[in-house]
Amino acid sequence: MTGTEADTAADTEDVSTQTRAVGPPSGRGGDADGLGPERAAPRRRMPAWLAGVIGFLVALTLAAVLVFSVLSALRDDFRAAFWQVLVDGLNPFTTSEVDRSEHPVLLSMRDLARFVASEAEYEVLVDLERDVKYVPGWVAGERMVLVVNGSVEAYVDFAGLTEDDIEISDDGRTVSVTLPEPKLAEPRIDLDTSRALTEDRGLVDRVGDFFDTDTDARQEALAAAQDQIAAAADGSDLDERARANTAKTLEVMLSSSGYDQVVVEFR
Repeated sequence: MTGTEADTAADTEDVSTQTRAVGPPSGRGGDADGLGPERAAPRRRMPAWLAGVIGFLVALTLAAVLVFSVLSALRDDFRAAFWQVLVDGLNPFTTSEVDRSEHPVLLSMRDLARFVASEAEYEVLVDLERDVKYVPGWVAGERMVLVVNGSVEAYVDFAGLTEDDIEISDDGRTVSVTLPEPKLAEPRIDLDTSRALTEDRGLVDRVGDFFDTDTDARQEALAAAQDQIAAAADGSDLDERARANTAKTLEVMLSSSGYDQVVVEFR
């Protein structure tokens, strides 16, 4: 063998050696994973918490877009109502009211034949003070000043009328009616407009409030106001106005029935 042939054979053997070291490109005949001596680096996966946060944000964005789309399609009144319901539903401090009251129970029923002819409204200032002898006011005692509003009605009771109380003349043109005297109803206190101006209580009375929720003082003040209103109504001309209004009402009613003259008397 010449020198040239020997060099060619050596070059061929070196190429074959390098080819066997690299291995087949198809992965067969090499390592089991087909990657050769060096393995590929594993891929990094997204953390579960990050994927959850992204999913929540995407869902929240889609819900917001849906809500605003619905609101834009509604009319102004429906939009305001829908928005109020949505805000109340998301507000954790929304208050609610539960009514566990029972149905009213009928205790009694009676027929009334009262004709309310006049009414008077009153306002009275009630100033009640209760002191303990030889004890300072800041220790024991109380004072309550109330502005009480109430009303009194004057009425005529038609329930006792009989045929003898109504007389018609022979010619049928005059009718006479005899009625009972007007009466004054019990004063009605308007609690909505009544108010307390001052309410001073001693230390002993304040401590007693923790053990006793009795409101006798306020009830006494309201009762005193009711008595004063009743006295004021008795001294007024409320009953005279009731007589005049009742007579006028009967005259109009009976005149429309064909009577030329109507006479109303009170016994």
